[in-house]
Amino acid sequence: MDPRETPCERVTRRVAEETDTDVLELPPLFDAVDPDGLNDTVATMEAGEVTFAYAGRTVTVTADGDVRVSDDAPTSLASEGEASVGQAR
Repeated sequence: MDPRETPCERVTRRVAEETDTDVLELPPLFDAVDPDGLNDTVATMEAGEVTFAYAGRTVTVTADGDVRVSDDAPTSLASEGEASVGQAR
């Protein structure tokens, strides 16, 4: 993980890699999540994760900035624009 990358940059790069798509061909990230809000949230999280649907994938960003991408959009989120924030206990 490149520490100079923002969480949003890591998300778009990882989704592009997972979908074998050029980053510039992905839908705008702001259609799925507020980019500034995501960056700020991850920067201030001590634990937990943020999960949201983007480009037909489930994206999870952890407190340490790790980005996981799975093949399917989450069924528990009602729409592309909803995100779920979880805190570890």
